[in-house]
Amino acid sequence: MSATPRRRSITKTHERIAKLGWEHEYHEPAVRYPTRYRFPNQAKDPMKHIMREYLPMELEKDERVYGGLDAAVRADMPNKAHQRWLEILKPFITITNFAEVGAGRCMSMLMSAVPNNELRNGYHVQFVDEIRHTGMQMSLARWYAKNVPDPAGWNLGPKAFSSSVLTNPGLNMLSHFMVGDPIQCAFTLQVVAETAFTNVVFVATPDVAARNGDFTLPTTYLSVQSDEARHISNGYATLLTVLQDDHNAPLIERDLQQAFWINHAFIDVFSAIVMEYFSKDRSDPECHLDKWDRWVRDDWHRAYVMKLGKLGLNIPTDIFERARERLVNGIHHRHAILAFAAWPLSFWRFDPLDERDFEWFENKYPGWYSQYGAFWEAYRQGIDPAGGFLPLDLINLAPPFCWTCQDLCVSEDDRVHGIVDGRTRFYCSRECKWLDDSNPGRYMGDRNYLDRYHGWEASEVIRDLGYVRPDGETLIGQPHLNSERMWTLSDIRAHDCVLTSPNIRVARELGLPSGDWSDAPVSGNGAVPPGLAETDLLTGASLV
Repeated sequence: MSATPRRRSITKTHERIAKLGWEHEYHEPAVRYPTRYRFPNQAKDPMKHIMREYLPMELEKDERVYGGLDAAVRADMPNKAHQRWLEILKPFITITNFAEVGAGRCMSMLMSAVPNNELRNGYHVQFVDEIRHTGMQMSLARWYAKNVPDPAGWNLGPKAFSSSVLTNPGLNMLSHFMVGDPIQCAFTLQVVAETAFTNVVFVATPDVAARNGDFTLPTTYLSVQSDEARHISNGYATLLTVLQDDHNAPLIERDLQQAFWINHAFIDVFSAIVMEYFSKDRSDPECHLDKWDRWVRDDWHRAYVMKLGKLGLNIPTDIFERARERLVNGIHHRHAILAFAAWPLSFWRFDPLDERDFEWFENKYPGWYSQYGAFWEAYRQGIDPAGGFLPLDLINLAPPFCWTCQDLCVSEDDRVHGIVDGRTRFYCSRECKWLDDSNPGRYMGDRNYLDRYHGWEASEVIRDLGYVRPDGETLIGQPHLNSERMWTLSDIRAHDCVLTSPNIRVARELGLPSGDWSDAPVSGNGAVPPGLAETDLLTGASLV
């Protein structure tokens, strides 16, 4: 009788893996991704990632996910889910898929920049995770495109990413995973996005999906979320590694605050609109603020970030309190109005809110109807092309778009501006201005949404964006879910709506230099004033 094989020690196996790397002695490698951070000699991977243990587990999870998609077709789930919900998945999956691509790119940067083989091993496993997530989400998008009642818009995907009021900020925010200092990117991705916000995106959103009869998105996205523990561990290991050198402390303090703010600026607005304004089911006892308080405020900020003070970091709470204040003041409700008003410039359909929606919002956000109800009443009365109501006109009266986060400057009290290279940049908050001022060269070029279409007639803008169905006349975006009478380019043209860039208009109204950046040379780098290039502009602390 053969003896039972002795179980392999994961700790010893991991120790051998960490010794497999080597330093290049035959040439001096070029620094591909320079960083301001200094690295100590010692670092530890707390998860002890081993590919031999990892691959069988992920294979089993994949079989469950792809098997679930096949079962969902046989159960006719695409026709059982609410269409209102299915429409918002067109931009939602596009955005999350780009997040996975950006995360994989971040791992490549870290493997190049961090001189520690144990951490590199953890980054390598996460890279494989991100490739797996990318494939799963693209397969899910293809599944929806083949099976949902109205597939128009699914074919555009990443091509339309930067061409919508609601999705353009996502492209901007997710670029922070792979643009700039690699450690700064790691904090934005691993320490903030994956630790604080994936519960909102990959747990709360699948819950709302299931409530709306969609069980395929939870099958995929909860499988994705099950990998996040490793990614959170990688971020914590990176943070503890660089924290060993006192030189890095002020860099960590600044980068963590900025990483949180850029995540908040997009994710909190977009996820709240997705879950609250595109849910037909109203059984959810929690609003977005409830979910945010539990996962971002309590589980992340209070239980994680505030305790970093014991390790010598001094991270003020102001920026986190400011983010919650913006949520309480209705930042996502204001963005929802402008997103619905801009429905012709979107590649998905919108569904008017009804009485049950009004009741739910008023219950969760007392005073909601008195503040926003007039728009939603007018919206649902004007969905018929014969009704003569085109809310796209509201874009011509909208506040400017923020230069840094690309959201709208919906609070006039918070809005600030700066003059760079003889042109005006508007910011939704002093925090966003701080990000631009203290990261010279990061935010450049033609960034203002609609600058390039200033003065264009609306139907020509829609045609140029490619948001037209195969007949060349019917719009992909619609203000309703009806298939009988859809809006066409001719209907839009009949309104003679000429679009005005809010940034150009507001700069002119205030007597400021031009707010038009559509033809600005790329050399404009938003440089900080002399003497402040190595200074934290929010606290005044030296970064050197």
